[in-house]
Amino acid sequence: MRWTGSLLLAAAALAGCGESGGDASGPGSPSASGAGGSGAGATNGAGAGATTGSGASGGAAAAAGGSGGSGASGGSTGAGIAARYPGDVGIENDPAVVWAENFEQGSVDAVLTRYEDYGNPEGMTLVPDVPAASSGSAALRLVAGGSGAEATDFYKRFDQDYGEIHVRYYVKHAAGAQYHHTGVWFGGYNPGADWPSPHAGEKPNGDDRFSISFEPTGGEANPRMDFYNYWSSMHSGPNLYYGNTLIHDTAVHAVDDQWMCVEVMLRLNPDPGSSAGAALGLRIDDAPVITFDEQGPVGYWLWDKFCPEGADGAECTDYPPDPGDPIVPLDQRYRTVADLGVDYFWPQNYITGAPEAPIWFDDMVVATEHIGCIQ
Repeated sequence: MRWTGSLLLAAAALAGCGESGGDASGPGSPSASGAGGSGAGATNGAGAGATTGSGASGGAAAAAGGSGGSGASGGSTGAGIAARYPGDVGIENDPAVVWAENFEQGSVDAVLTRYEDYGNPEGMTLVPDVPAASSGSAALRLVAGGSGAEATDFYKRFDQDYGEIHVRYYVKHAAGAQYHHTGVWFGGYNPGADWPSPHAGEKPNGDDRFSISFEPTGGEANPRMDFYNYWSSMHSGPNLYYGNTLIHDTAVHAVDDQWMCVEVMLRLNPDPGSSAGAALGLRIDDAPVITFDEQGPVGYWLWDKFCPEGADGAECTDYPPDPGDPIVPLDQRYRTVADLGVDYFWPQNYITGAPEAPIWFDDMVVATEHIGCIQ
């Protein structure tokens, strides 16, 4: 359990945040009685980067010919860790796996003993509704909004920092839900923290924190999905610094009431003095969607939105660049000090000023190599 940080809520009230209609202040405050985690530490192997380029999804999102990507990626395009563990059975024991969660512990209380912090356990239910490929029998349903709690979430701190991480999870979105910030966040704090502290509306310095998330951008049916990131090279909106969206591709969207497999890859800049070598990649249903690296894709900034070449969202196409506007790759200088790395994992359902709605998560894996969907 945790008390709600009034400063964070106040920050969220100051201004909207891009297309999501508010900022990720979330619950973000110390736990009164957070349970200590017992995660399996893992060796930090050489990670395989996600493939660059657009591709066709098997059903949930990312139709062929999306916003594309740059021509080179720093990693493997082959099968990931999941190919070695049919049904994900035993995947938690792979030396590249940092954390795995399949919600098969038998009770919500048993699940939460594995996490440093959590909010609104009353809004969590284990349900017998799992992805088709899963070998398990339970997923976690998180309800937020309405007259109940605005945030239902759980937070894991890793036992070391990572320079490259891959986060794969299954998620199902409810039809008609008006999500505010609902998805999986991960990133780093320096020093590390046992609870989330997103600092709504504040730009990171580069030595303190960064965060990555992939989430719905609105309340329409089958909502478009995008990154919503905070880092030291982010751009400001018309008021404060709220999370930057990066893809703006109408083909990248959820399909209401259907499971989708998401994998996000993040490689931090190895040299804190430069953005060189950093990369951010996305796969949906094992299809590569986009990878940002120092070669591209190139694009232009529109306040807090990076519009890459090929973006077809109206938020970009209605506001093309002016002559002379810089067309550049995404600057991914996530850190200015070497001791800031990925050290937390934070799934959440956060709904403000809207009716109650659920989100479902299952078969979540964090690793130092490409994972892939369940085989």
